[in-house]
Amino acid sequence: MEKKEKKPKHTSKTVVQKCDPVLLNILHAGVRVYCFIRGTRIKMINKIGGQPEGPAIVLCNHGSFIDFIYSGSILLKSRPHFVVARLYFYHKWLAFLLKKLGAFPKSMFAMDIESTMNCMKVIKRGEVLTMMPEARLSTAGRFEDIQGNTYGFLKKMAVPVYTIKLQGDYFADPKWGSGIRRGSKIEAELDILFTAQQLQELSVEEIRKGVEDRLYYDEFQWLQTRPNIHYRCKKMAEGLENILTTCPVCGQKYTLTTKGRELSCTNCGRLTSVDDRYQFTGNFRFDNFGQWYDWQLQQLTEQIGNDPDYALESEVEFRLPGEGDSLTRHAGEGVCRLDRSGLTYTGTQDGQPVTLHFPIEQIYRLLFGAGENFEVYQYHQIHYFRPKVLQSSVEWYMASRILYDSTKK
Repeated sequence: MEKKEKKPKHTSKTVVQKCDPVLLNILHAGVRVYCFIRGTRIKMINKIGGQPEGPAIVLCNHGSFIDFIYSGSILLKSRPHFVVARLYFYHKWLAFLLKKLGAFPKSMFAMDIESTMNCMKVIKRGEVLTMMPEARLSTAGRFEDIQGNTYGFLKKMAVPVYTIKLQGDYFADPKWGSGIRRGSKIEAELDILFTAQQLQELSVEEIRKGVEDRLYYDEFQWLQTRPNIHYRCKKMAEGLENILTTCPVCGQKYTLTTKGRELSCTNCGRLTSVDDRYQFTGNFRFDNFGQWYDWQLQQLTEQIGNDPDYALESEVEFRLPGEGDSLTRHAGEGVCRLDRSGLTYTGTQDGQPVTLHFPIEQIYRLLFGAGENFEVYQYHQIHYFRPKVLQSSVEWYMASRILYDSTKK
């Protein structure tokens, strides 16, 4: 009796495919219907009059998880190839769908030759490559920085570069929130940034300045110029405890709780509430959560700057890439420590003791899920950690940013 051949193990490795136009149009139509039902308006502003023709690169800012829907809508006829976080390719069926849509994976903030080769294939085939160079969702509704090697890549490709400036997307569906808020308005503006000739003539620094000036956004400033927008959501504040670490009244960490529109501290009581334009009510120290986030980031910056032995430490659950039926799987438990040398995990991996170290020079930023985890990629593998206090996830992100940036001074 012949033995059955084992099915090949699912892998995130991907060779970029042509986009399936039928599937793309079905998905687009479904999303537009969903947005209509949710009371969300999407305004497309096309400053080039038509569609980008390949070979070309389109850069988008990244305030919301579903930004690819908004940018994909304005690029529908271009059949764009999106660069997507490798995490989503660990799931077999999700990976199948993404590949059919012409997307391919990238290990964020890590060396990924496969992704680079796929980018080059898209350009070589005369197609449109679409990137969100911030490479993570905005934490507090403002532009996040871009890793420097992006600008060298643009110059090397030497093809027209377009931008899609998204505004209102973060407030419609913030990183820390749950679902799209009714009354949202999203503006997506398509324009050309550089011609191929201009890229050849510009320095990398000039390219950097051009990209950042074009993509920079601040949702709070944008909303001030749109006085007619009001968000209809009974849970406007819920989830903010996952990006706000420190109470500004008593100074305690991880004591913030939210319910509906209300924010309270378990140590000192009710603090404030959030109105229908994301502003705090009453005589509170900050006008909005963006100011609060900036304050706590500055507090942490000063703490790290004044303490050469600074370290952030927590018990964690360790997770690795899933095996086709999930994004990640349980791999072990241990302790993570982040200090000036980098991130170190000491614990177990699949029943065996292990110590993993990621030098700070290789950690541009620790990615994080609000109230869920922090993570780092190494080649094609994600290392996914769930801290004992889930609300602390954002602090691992902030601390990694401060520590990495200190090595560049």
